[in-house]
Amino acid sequence: MPTRFAEMRTNDGFDGRATPPWQMVPLNGTKTVKLMDGRGLTVTSSNPPIASVEEVPMCFADGHREFRIRGRRVGTTSILAKQGGTLRARLDIAVKRKKTVTVAFNFVSDTAGHRTSRGTNAVDGWVRTMNGIFTPQINVEITKKSVRTVRVNKNLGSVIRFSSHLPGVSAAHHEWDDVIALRDNSADFNFFLVWEYEQDATPGTDNADAGALGANCLFEDAAGAEVAETMAHETGHFLGESDYYNAADRPFLMYGYTDSRGRKIPKAHANTMNP
Repeated sequence: MPTRFAEMRTNDGFDGRATPPWQMVPLNGTKTVKLMDGRGLTVTSSNPPIASVEEVPMCFADGHREFRIRGRRVGTTSILAKQGGTLRARLDIAVKRKKTVTVAFNFVSDTAGHRTSRGTNAVDGWVRTMNGIFTPQINVEITKKSVRTVRVNKNLGSVIRFSSHLPGVSAAHHEWDDVIALRDNSADFNFFLVWEYEQDATPGTDNADAGALGANCLFEDAAGAEVAETMAHETGHFLGESDYYNAADRPFLMYGYTDSRGRKIPKAHANTMNP
């Protein structure tokens, strides 16, 4: 087995696909990584004022060693494993300051009796799950700003649409603006929980679960089983990242298909969401 750094646990800010592999470390916090086949090697930080490294003094049956990395100053550095003057393995480090995103959860109804079927008691669980995805990987914390019931003063119909980009569609069928007009402006990002949402030329076919634009997201009742995971995905758009649809992207949070994606945030996406 070649000497290499490896993650201690999944979805903890480690990207083994990057070259060299990469680890996010929170400012004033720590992460622990494995060094595989590293017996006898000297392990140091190339810039200790940014991130220091110390070995966890334990003995492991498979021979790996563990190292605790502490983020001391925002920036980038590397952890180097050497045999004499020969570099055997390198782990790049990004120390990131905590970024807080305040979120409003708006439960929508209209004058014709249409309303979301979701309940406000689910919000705390959604926030916990989103933080379980974002905080260990990119040091972003989601904070509940408000939970609101909002009523749009018109009949929005059975499908709420974003359709202003579509040729030949009446402006009356672009209900997006009517909904987001009720946003909580004190929050960084607003979710609007609605009954049905579409954004293409076939509103009778359920092709969209949610849509995020700028600091707003319309999120329908039928948006899959992994509700909070999908909310984290939509929040990823607010943080500047796009959808990805290649098969190799399937483990990632920003994979575009609901309930088929993973929760991993790789180095490139992390550096977009929390530069």
